[in-house]
Amino acid sequence: MLSIVLTLATRGFDVSYYQGAVSQDTFNCLYNNGYRFAIIQAQIGSTFNENAISDYWRAKQAGIEYVDFYIFPTTAKDARGQVRDTVNRLISEGVMAGMVWLDVESIDLFYEDWGTNQWYISTMLDEMSNILGAHRVGVYSNWNQWQSIVGWNWTGASGHQLWYPHYDNWQSFDDFQNFGGWNSPSIKQYQGDQNECGTALDRNFY
Repeated sequence: MLSIVLTLATRGFDVSYYQGAVSQDTFNCLYNNGYRFAIIQAQIGSTFNENAISDYWRAKQAGIEYVDFYIFPTTAKDARGQVRDTVNRLISEGVMAGMVWLDVESIDLFYEDWGTNQWYISTMLDEMSNILGAHRVGVYSNWNQWQSIVGWNWTGASGHQLWYPHYDNWQSFDDFQNFGGWNSPSIKQYQGDQNECGTALDRNFY
């Protein structure tokens, strides 16, 4: 069964603000190495990643058909405001064709109590859905991160797709543990902090 999963898996990668501008040669190399989707960080805290725009176009030029973005939020900025600033900027640049994922992974990015974090995340997801439609909004988190930030039993985000990290080096969902109302994921980040084609990246599959 495992060989079937590996054969059918669609491989992708994500890059962050810290990679800077990713060159066309790098995107071409990644495509030639079999990657077929990319997820680019569009926001880190209060900062919009200006390289996200050029990275999108270079990814598309390389032949990567599916290009999404993700938001690394900050409680230092209004929840709805940061969504509008980032998503509307992507739309205005003509690059908002895929999904936007809300990164929920570090307790340091959020408040000290679960209830406030639940409200904050719901507010951001609602605003993302208002602009893009709920089917184009997703959440990045796993069972440990979710527990520490919003509590194990909160299911307020489960109507959105889930992208989860678990660095077990396997392109398989067999490791997935139900949490937050999610019974199945859409994407798995299975290797982190890899170097390939001249850039640092995380490896994903669906």
